Amino acid sequence: MNAPHFPSRPFWAATLLLGATLLAAPAPVQDSTTRTSLTVEEARGFLEKKPTTVYQFDGAYLSFDALTTIPPEVAEVLVGIEGALSLNALTELSPETAATLAKHAPAKGFGYPDLRLNGLKSISSAAAEALAAHQGKVLLHSLERLDSVPLAQKLARQWGELRLGLKELSPEIAAELSKHRGTDEDKTRPGVIFRRQDGAASVMRIDNIASLSPETAEALAAHEGVLVLNDLTSLPPAVAASLAKRVGNGNAVRSNGSSLTAKRTGTLVLNGLETLSTESAAALAAFSGELVLKAITELPPDTAAALAKHKGRLHLTGLERLSPETYAALKVHSNLLLPRPLPLTAGN
Repeated sequence: MNAPHFPSRPFWAATLLLGATLLAAPAPVQDSTTRTSLTVEEARGFLEKKPTTVYQFDGAYLSFDALTTIPPEVAEVLVGIEGALSLNALTELSPETAATLAKHAPAKGFGYPDLRLNGLKSISSAAAEALAAHQGKVLLHSLERLDSVPLAQKLARQWGELRLGLKELSPEIAAELSKHRGTDEDKTRPGVIFRRQDGAASVMRIDNIASLSPETAEALAAHEGVLVLNDLTSLPPAVAASLAKRVGNGNAVRSNGSSLTAKRTGTLVLNGLETLSTESAAALAAFSGELVLKAITELPPDTAAALAKHKGRLHLTGLERLSPETYAALKVHSNLLLPRPLPLTAGN
């Protein structure tokens, strides 16, 4: 039997040295998208090794989208990382952490957010006031309640489109949000101003709100541009009358700086409405801007006749049944979009 062979001493020494080196090496920084918690030391590690970058239509961002909590001292480190910061798993935000995150530098591109907090459904008054000091653009798509006037004013000053998930809206907050003019001018390039083709000064989308008071609707009527209320499921005549007072794009201009030939009164998108009373249709017809009602599948002839008095572009492309009487009433409208082919049914 052959004698066992043992490696020479230099091999063993090299192996032990390698093992010691591996044990002494710092733990590698993990994928930032999977971290559910973070210490100050771990956060500092991301200053050296850039966090995971995610690319979407509204810009690239550094993702910490598994973090459910973030202490102020960790936030202090993260705001020092260059690039947009995404913290969409946060469901609570203390005033101290909010004040720290508010220090995050704005994105350079027009309308690009630098702070994403789309998991927040509520925010305290103190945290809201602290966050209002933020100079860039913050996303709060899931925020269901907003009571802070300073935060509403901050959101209204932001570049780009404004989207919130509010389930309720007071007249006071609606009045502040309606001042939003985030798409009026893109001045990202020095000496060059870009504008939307339709001249809309703002695009404001409020998700999750199922009903409005006449007072809140009156406040929203001051908004200029595109107003999207796709979760509105009821529209009493008084609310319709208030929304119809929208001033739209009274000062709209083209991308080259020239005025639009026709005064634009904005766009009102109500794609959550499945039914519309004749009284509400008559009130809504007073709005002279673009009216989008794509969830309505059927209209009685009298409601159609009331709606046909509307003077702007009218979208009714969701109609599934169209009687000859309703079709005859709608044909009076001069700028009407209907589904193709027409879903004509037999008369009564």
